[in-house]
Amino acid sequence: MSLTMAKEHSIHLKGKSNMFADKAAVHTTTFETEKTEDFNVHDYTVAKNVAEHLEKKYPGWLWAVHVMDGVVGVKSMRLSGNWGFILHEDKIDNDYKAVTSAGGEILERFRQQRGGFNNTLYNDLKMDSKGKLNGDYTQ
Repeated sequence: MSLTMAKEHSIHLKGKSNMFADKAAVHTTTFETEKTEDFNVHDYTVAKNVAEHLEKKYPGWLWAVHVMDGVVGVKSMRLSGNWGFILHEDKIDNDYKAVTSAGGEILERFRQQRGGFNNTLYNDLKMDSKGKLNGDYTQ
C-alpha cells in the first residue's frame, strides 16, 4: 500500500532523482497514518485519577501525568520537569499507596517536605549551570 501511495504522490525534484521523491512521499504518508491513532479513554482516566490523588496528597506541586500502554509517568513541573517517576499501571493498588510513596520520594529528593507546596523551602533550592533545578544531592 505504501508503494502505491508513493507512486501517486511522487514528484520531480530539481536535481534529485525520482527515487528520492518517492521516499519523501512514503515518509509523509507514514506520518499521516501515525497521527490518526485512537484516543485511549482508559489511559486518560488513569492519568486523571493519579494526578488528582497526587494533588490531594501533595497540593501545589503541579503534577504532570502521562499514561501509555500501562506505563504511568509522573513529574512535578515545579521541580524542573526533568525528574519524576515511572510506575506500571498494574502495580497501582486501589488506595494509590505506590503513587503516594513515589510522589513523596521525588519531593524528598529535592529536599522538600512531603505535603503541600512550601515557598520558603522551594526558594532555598539551587539551580545548575543551565538554570534548572538539580535534584541530584547524592554528592
